[in-house]
Amino acid sequence: MPQALVVDDSAASRTLLKGLLTQQGFTCLEAADGNAGLQVLREKWPIDLVLLDWHMEPMDGPEFLRQIRDDPRTVGVPVIMITAEASRQAVVDVAKLGVQGYVVKPFNKQMVTERIAALGLKG
Repeated sequence: MPQALVVDDSAASRTLLKGLLTQQGFTCLEAADGNAGLQVLREKWPIDLVLLDWHMEPMDGPEFLRQIRDDPRTVGVPVIMITAEASRQAVVDVAKLGVQGYVVKPFNKQMVTERIAALGLKG
């Protein structure tokens, strides 16, 4: 069963996303910020998908993304950014960092499911 990691400082968002991923056949892990997300990613490797929030403390989503793209082991992990950050520049910035999908909060099941399907991932 493929593993997904949800990195978001909102417990409610993590719960919703984990439920959605579980329905799609993923085993779900979670972290409340980028630092914790990196730790989970390293300890529970391999991870097949990361759903990532932007605004978190102390490490935000873009910094988490930079760090996993700089690590040869995690460079290819698919990442979908799920965030309230909706500006065109924000989308461009994280696309340059290697994000594969972008969903603006508030999200619904269909939006997230479509982004996962676009990556060819199935649970």
